[in-house]
Amino acid sequence: FLPLSNNGRGTLLTGSLTLAAMILPVIIKSTEESILSVPRSLRNSSLALGASENQTVFKVVLPNALGGILTSVLLGIGRVIGESAALIYTSGTAVMDSVSANQGSATLAVYIWDLMSGDTQNYEASCAVSLLILAIVFLLSIALKITDHFLEKKKKGAA
Repeated sequence: FLPLSNNGRGTLLTGSLTLAAMILPVIIKSTEESILSVPRSLRNSSLALGASENQTVFKVVLPNALGGILTSVLLGIGRVIGESAALIYTSGTAVMDSVSANQGSATLAVYIWDLMSGDTQNYEASCAVSLLILAIVFLLSIALKITDHFLEKKKKGAA
Protein backbone atom coordinates (compact mmCIF):
# COMPACT_ATOMS: atom_id res chain seq x y z
CA PHE A 1 0.00 0.00 0.00
CA LEU A 2 1.44 3.34 -1.09
CA PRO A 3 0.02 6.44 0.55
CA LEU A 4 -1.07 9.22 -1.78
CA SER A 5 0.14 11.82 0.66
CA ASN A 6 3.29 12.15 2.73
CA ASN A 7 2.22 14.31 5.70
CA GLY A 8 0.42 16.76 3.46
CA ARG A 9 3.24 16.90 0.90
CA GLY A 10 3.03 15.42 -2.56
CA THR A 11 4.61 12.14 -3.53
CA LEU A 12 6.17 10.74 -6.66
CA LEU A 13 3.08 8.58 -7.14
CA THR A 14 0.68 11.53 -7.05
CA GLY A 15 2.91 13.46 -9.45
CA SER A 16 2.95 10.52 -11.87
CA LEU A 17 -0.82 10.15 -11.73
CA THR A 18 -1.25 13.88 -12.32
CA LEU A 19 0.98 13.82 -15.39
CA ALA A 20 -0.77 10.72 -16.72
CA ALA A 21 -4.14 12.40 -16.31
CA MET A 22 -2.84 15.52 -18.07
CA ILE A 23 -1.13 13.89 -21.03
CA LEU A 24 -3.19 10.78 -21.79
CA PRO A 25 -6.04 12.72 -23.44
CA VAL A 26 -3.55 14.44 -25.76
CA ILE A 27 -1.89 11.16 -26.74
CA ILE A 28 -5.24 9.39 -27.17
CA LYS A 29 -6.67 12.14 -29.39
CA SER A 30 -3.51 12.31 -31.53
CA THR A 31 -3.48 8.51 -31.86
CA GLU A 32 -7.14 8.56 -32.87
CA GLU A 33 -6.43 11.17 -35.53
CA SER A 34 -3.48 9.13 -36.83
CA ILE A 35 -5.65 6.03 -37.14
CA LEU A 36 -8.44 7.97 -38.84
CA SER A 37 -5.94 9.40 -41.34
CA VAL A 38 -5.32 5.93 -42.80
CA PRO A 39 -7.26 5.89 -46.09
CA ARG A 40 -10.52 3.97 -46.02
CA SER A 41 -9.55 2.39 -49.34
CA LEU A 42 -6.68 0.53 -47.62
CA ARG A 43 -9.08 -0.91 -45.07
CA ASN A 44 -11.61 -1.87 -47.72
CA SER A 45 -8.90 -3.44 -49.88
CA SER A 46 -7.69 -5.55 -46.99
CA LEU A 47 -11.21 -6.69 -46.17
CA ALA A 48 -11.92 -7.41 -49.85
CA LEU A 49 -8.86 -9.67 -50.01
CA GLY A 50 -10.34 -11.78 -47.23
CA ALA A 51 -8.60 -10.40 -44.16
CA SER A 52 -10.58 -10.30 -40.94
CA GLU A 53 -11.24 -7.07 -39.04
CA ASN A 54 -8.45 -7.88 -36.57
CA GLN A 55 -5.98 -8.67 -39.35
CA THR A 56 -6.90 -5.41 -41.08
CA VAL A 57 -6.32 -3.43 -37.89
CA PHE A 58 -3.00 -5.06 -36.99
CA LYS A 59 -1.55 -5.57 -40.49
CA VAL A 60 -2.84 -2.51 -42.35
CA VAL A 61 -4.19 0.27 -40.11
CA LEU A 62 -1.69 0.29 -37.24
CA PRO A 63 1.46 0.00 -39.39
CA ASN A 64 0.26 2.92 -41.53
CA ALA A 65 -0.64 5.01 -38.48
CA LEU A 66 2.49 4.14 -36.49
CA GLY A 67 4.44 7.27 -37.44
CA GLY A 68 1.69 9.53 -36.13
CA ILE A 69 1.27 7.43 -33.00
CA LEU A 70 4.99 7.56 -32.19
CA THR A 71 5.03 11.30 -32.83
CA SER A 72 2.12 11.87 -30.46
CA VAL A 73 3.85 9.83 -27.77
CA LEU A 74 7.06 11.82 -28.25
CA LEU A 75 5.20 15.12 -28.03
CA GLY A 76 3.50 13.88 -24.90
CA ILE A 77 6.81 12.87 -23.33
CA GLY A 78 8.32 16.23 -24.27
CA ARG A 79 5.42 18.02 -22.66
CA VAL A 80 5.70 15.91 -19.51
CA ILE A 81 9.44 16.55 -19.24
CA GLY A 82 8.89 20.29 -19.29
CA GLU A 83 5.89 20.31 -16.94
CA SER A 84 6.57 21.98 -13.63
CA ALA A 85 3.49 23.79 -12.33
CA ALA A 86 1.39 20.70 -11.65
CA LEU A 87 4.33 18.80 -10.19
CA ILE A 88 5.24 21.44 -7.65
CA TYR A 89 1.98 20.74 -5.84
CA THR A 90 1.67 17.00 -6.44
CA SER A 91 5.18 15.60 -6.10
CA GLY A 92 7.03 18.30 -4.22
CA THR A 93 10.25 20.19 -4.81
CA ALA A 94 12.74 18.15 -2.79
CA VAL A 95 15.77 16.96 -4.73
CA MET A 96 16.48 13.45 -3.45
CA ASP A 97 19.32 11.01 -4.01
CA SER A 98 17.03 8.00 -3.60
CA VAL A 99 13.66 7.75 -5.29
CA SER A 100 10.62 6.21 -3.67
CA ALA A 101 6.99 6.26 -4.83
CA ASN A 102 5.72 7.41 -1.44
CA GLN A 103 8.17 10.31 -0.99
CA GLY A 104 8.28 13.70 -2.58
CA SER A 105 10.79 14.41 -5.32
CA ALA A 106 11.49 16.96 -8.03
CA THR A 107 11.71 16.74 -11.79
CA LEU A 108 14.30 18.65 -13.78
CA ALA A 109 11.82 21.41 -14.64
CA VAL A 110 10.87 21.79 -10.97
CA TYR A 111 14.57 21.82 -10.10
CA ILE A 112 15.07 24.77 -12.49
CA TRP A 113 12.18 26.57 -10.81
CA ASP A 114 13.77 25.85 -7.42
CA LEU A 115 17.17 27.15 -8.59
CA MET A 116 15.66 30.37 -9.91
CA SER A 117 13.36 31.13 -6.99
CA GLY A 118 14.42 32.82 -3.80
CA ASP A 119 17.03 35.45 -3.11
CA THR A 120 20.02 33.73 -4.69
CA GLN A 121 19.34 32.65 -8.24
CA ASN A 122 21.75 30.19 -9.81
CA TYR A 123 21.73 30.98 -13.54
CA GLU A 124 24.60 28.66 -14.43
CA ALA A 125 23.05 25.58 -12.85
CA SER A 126 19.60 26.35 -14.25
CA CYS A 127 21.06 26.75 -17.76
CA ALA A 128 22.89 23.44 -17.38
CA VAL A 129 19.70 21.67 -16.32
CA SER A 130 17.83 23.32 -19.21
CA LEU A 131 20.43 22.02 -21.65
CA LEU A 132 20.05 18.57 -20.09
CA ILE A 133 16.29 18.68 -20.70
CA LEU A 134 16.89 19.75 -24.30
CA ALA A 135 19.40 16.93 -24.77
CA ILE A 136 16.94 14.35 -23.40
CA VAL A 137 14.17 15.52 -25.73
CA PHE A 138 16.63 15.64 -28.65
CA LEU A 139 17.81 12.08 -27.97
CA LEU A 140 14.20 10.90 -27.70
CA SER A 141 13.48 12.54 -31.05
CA ILE A 142 16.48 10.86 -32.67
CA ALA A 143 15.47 7.49 -31.20
CA LEU A 144 11.94 8.01 -32.55
CA LYS A 145 13.22 8.84 -36.03
CA ILE A 146 15.52 5.80 -36.07
CA THR A 147 12.70 3.54 -34.89
CA ASP A 148 10.32 4.98 -37.46
CA HIS A 149 12.95 4.54 -40.19
CA PHE A 150 13.49 0.88 -39.34
CA LEU A 151 9.75 0.22 -39.10
CA GLU A 152 9.19 1.84 -42.51
CA LYS A 153 12.05 -0.18 -43.97
CA LYS A 154 10.59 -3.38 -42.50
CA LYS A 155 7.13 -2.49 -43.80
CA LYS A 156 8.45 -1.86 -47.32
CA GLY A 157 10.50 -5.06 -47.21
CA ALA A 158 7.44 -7.10 -46.22
CA ALA A 159 5.32 -5.65 -49.03
